[in-house]
Amino acid sequence: MKQVLFFSLIMLSIVAKAQGNHSHYGPVNPTMCGQHVQQEKYFQEHPEHKAQHDLEQAEFQTFYEHYLATEYDANQRSSYVIPVVIHVTHLGGADNISDAQIKEALIRLNDDFNGTNDDIGNTISAFQGIIGNPDVEFRLATKDPNGNCHSGITRTYSENTTHTEGDLLIADIQAEHGIWPQNKYMNVIVCQDPNSFAGYAYYPASWYNENGMGGAIFMRHDYMGTIGTSNMSARHTLTHEVGHWLNLYHCWGNNNDPAQSGSCSTDDGVLDTPETIGWLTCNINGSTCSSLDNVQNIMEYSYCSTMFTDGQVARMHAALNSSTAGRNKLWNNNSPYFNLAATGVDAPADLCEVAFSANRIYICEGESIDFSDDSYHNVTSRTWAFSGGLPATSTDANPVVTYANPGVYNVSLEVSDGTSTQSETKNSFVIVLSDPGESLPYSEGFENLTSIPDNESWMVYDQSQSDPWGITSSAGSQGSSSSAKLLNFGNTVSSIDELISGSFDLSVVDPSDEIVFTFDYAYKKRIADNDEWLQFYISKDCGETWALRKNIHDDDLSSEIESASYTPASASDWHTVNITNITSLYYVADFRFKFLFESDNGNNIYLDNINMYPNSMSGITDSKVPNSLKIYPNPAHDVANIQILGMVGEDVNVSVLNSLGQEVELIYNGTFQSEVNDFVYDTSTLPKGVYFVKVESEERVEIVKLMIH
Repeated sequence: MKQVLFFSLIMLSIVAKAQGNHSHYGPVNPTMCGQHVQQEKYFQEHPEHKAQHDLEQAEFQTFYEHYLATEYDANQRSSYVIPVVIHVTHLGGADNISDAQIKEALIRLNDDFNGTNDDIGNTISAFQGIIGNPDVEFRLATKDPNGNCHSGITRTYSENTTHTEGDLLIADIQAEHGIWPQNKYMNVIVCQDPNSFAGYAYYPASWYNENGMGGAIFMRHDYMGTIGTSNMSARHTLTHEVGHWLNLYHCWGNNNDPAQSGSCSTDDGVLDTPETIGWLTCNINGSTCSSLDNVQNIMEYSYCSTMFTDGQVARMHAALNSSTAGRNKLWNNNSPYFNLAATGVDAPADLCEVAFSANRIYICEGESIDFSDDSYHNVTSRTWAFSGGLPATSTDANPVVTYANPGVYNVSLEVSDGTSTQSETKNSFVIVLSDPGESLPYSEGFENLTSIPDNESWMVYDQSQSDPWGITSSAGSQGSSSSAKLLNFGNTVSSIDELISGSFDLSVVDPSDEIVFTFDYAYKKRIADNDEWLQFYISKDCGETWALRKNIHDDDLSSEIESASYTPASASDWHTVNITNITSLYYVADFRFKFLFESDNGNNIYLDNINMYPNSMSGITDSKVPNSLKIYPNPAHDVANIQILGMVGEDVNVSVLNSLGQEVELIYNGTFQSEVNDFVYDTSTLPKGVYFVKVESEERVEIVKLMIH
């Protein structure tokens, strides 16, 4: 914008009363700014910081104008290298973005800061003459603050990744990875939700400690680069926030409210950016303050950005030469800083660690896995070995490997930088399941399993890497003594734990048939405020994608409280759940299901008596399994445990019928002596098929299906 070269500090203070940081929604609603309110609240609580901030911005404006007039030459100026560390905070899902997405985001950032972005040619002719080239390169650090070899990327599991308090997120990062001083590194914190915005960054300021991380850039994970969780519309978002980090305002001025008529009287402190009220759309011929607007400026909200101006470049260079927030130390490799050497970005780093990852580790036979070499640094050659895979070996950085047969397979990687060599083998890294999977009917009572995971019937996901799902012999439903248990008592960190099945062949089930799926669970809260979730998911592509089919939480999961570590003590502790929405779309040869438990510092949970079969295996359509008659396991193989709740003195007949309704065997004829009555029925001599257990008295007739396989 046009601006008088010299102006009073009083006027600068008025302009600077807008926020000292910037937050941005994505294209849906980019004008809203919750962070502005939070910043103003902070300044109200700390007026000494507000006054200091205003003074620093006024002093910087004078410094910038002097720098522009006496030192800056668009054709002859210094190049800058900035060490960067990316802190990924996540909850274990897609928000834990890949190294590839991070590196692609840095490529986009460097393109924008070196005038090599592939859309710069789209800049309209009216502004091509003032396109500025910042000539700044951002490099991932290769050394941590202690001088140790590092990838430049940290990963932190944090519940605060969805919260609005950046300080809490920084504290989580520092607790795990230490302090990364912002006078040595440009810290970028990637999270799920930075205050509901695409990102925000503070201007250089002394109110946050240059030896701390309070001046970090916060980015939503799906606005980092253009691949992975992001897309092409976000290609300049990180660049925009780095612009703020280098003291650029929005083109319409120091606020987050574009398209306001009063903004023609505000200013961005840059001489060659036309006055504008700001844009929310891409009208490249727009004129809002009596002259053509620079709608394609990266500091606009138009989402068709292509350029910085020469004046903006000079302002960013002035910020890099200012001592405020220690920006002048970042790129300085002279005494006493030697920062490029200290952070390892002054020369190619030595190979110090071999590492690799995969997009999936559980697949079905015939499927492929994308592997990635994450080793660092300066890898010049590599050799992979994939037991059971095709190809069996590879020298590619990102090989794609197909597994034809079920099994558990090792993966090895050896890397070299031409001088030294490092290798790693991950045993049992790839689990390949059968396709088609196990046939129906299916039942699981955890009686014949010694442990889980077994990498065939059951797999687990343990987000907090503490106590995953396992087998217990101290509790079970329907009179059994075994079940799957998640030791959640004492888990003070909220986390997600999954119990994931093997594969099943549902492709032979008629589309008009109904899948019967039931399971039992036992759970009590630790305190009344616990809000913990049990969710049930199904997959029609061997676990590549999942669909939610059941949500149970809070008092629906249980309203009872047990302050000690919970173990179910009676049949009444167990609850039966019926899943009724497995549609024919999921009748595939590689069907899978999983249970997901989300903790809230509550108590233990148990799963047992899982049953799945098509309803057509009998000529009778079952209603829900009566709570007073339970069979375990069901389907049964050698033995079926039958539990009947009744009244003392009730005269009862208990019999087994075949699928035609004919009596196969009379199990019991007599009078109940207790309210809970257990029978062990030998099924080893019965042919495989569908049977029914019938309980009959004067008060009732109950029939429950019994599967024998």
